Amino acid sequence: MYKQALDSLLRDNSLPKSIMLYGESEYLRSIYLDKISSVYADKEDELRFYFDEYDFGSAKTFVSQSSLFGNKNLLIVKSEKTIPKKELEAIIKSCQKNSNSFFVFEYFGTSAKAKDISKVFAKKYSADFVRFFKPSRYEAITYLQNIANNKKLNISTLAIEYLYNLQNENIALCVKELEKLSILEKDISTNDIENYSFGLGIVSLDSLIEKFIKKKDIAVIIKELDEIVNSNEIFIINAIENYLTTLFKFHIYIKSFGHFNAKDIVGYPLPPLLAKQKAELSIKINLQTYQKLFSELLKIELTLKKSLHIDKNAFFVSSLIKLQSFL
Repeated sequence: MYKQALDSLLRDNSLPKSIMLYGESEYLRSIYLDKISSVYADKEDELRFYFDEYDFGSAKTFVSQSSLFGNKNLLIVKSEKTIPKKELEAIIKSCQKNSNSFFVFEYFGTSAKAKDISKVFAKKYSADFVRFFKPSRYEAITYLQNIANNKKLNISTLAIEYLYNLQNENIALCVKELEKLSILEKDISTNDIENYSFGLGIVSLDSLIEKFIKKKDIAVIIKELDEIVNSNEIFIINAIENYLTTLFKFHIYIKSFGHFNAKDIVGYPLPPLLAKQKAELSIKINLQTYQKLFSELLKIELTLKKSLHIDKNAFFVSSLIKLQSFL
């Protein structure tokens, strides 16, 4: 089925026992996963498997167990890998038999592969699947305008369209930017978006910062950084701070919970491969090194802003070399 049919089931409180979510819009999948989960069960009744965490034995046992107190069992699996059909069928049938058990499978893989798996989610097993398509431009702009209205953020349709283009039509990033802009407590114009929002062009900068952290050739990195941001040393230092802050959040989350969830960490879903890369990189840096890096970055930024009689470029280059030596 499609989103409209799912909306109808949600309104009528008539969701199937098991449901698969897939398609081109990761943001819509995430939104509807939250909606469906809240209908099925409370947070404390959930068992979630992220990507490589999935274990069939544990999943099957969870949905098969009964509760003396009427608690629900909600199994959520989020993965870019396919799950064997026999395992999916066993889980779905267990949910059908157990009135307290429910199953949601959010699949991050291609729609072509999803089409084959989705056949297991048959109505005869009280199951179904939903494919989400990328919203039309009009739908996306309308949705973002509603988000802005809910935040009491006065922003014109023209400005929202500008933001949408800047973020390469990524709704999740647009929502995050609207949250940031609401802090300004003023009417938002396209100039404000230009001044306070970073577009997806920053991805190339992120890739260079990643190379910097992995201790690649510093001379090549500095040259490419200069080509991207045109000798704006403070901008680059802030970008490195932001990148390291994200890695630090991944590091703390993984140490606390034993796994990572990009949406919990940064506020919106990341492509699975990108999230995995950040998680792996974050753990390679220990807490003492994070402290040294952040402390040095603050000193560099202060010097660049306060010192008028220095060769900023030379200071900047030497500072990057020093920073990389900490890694």
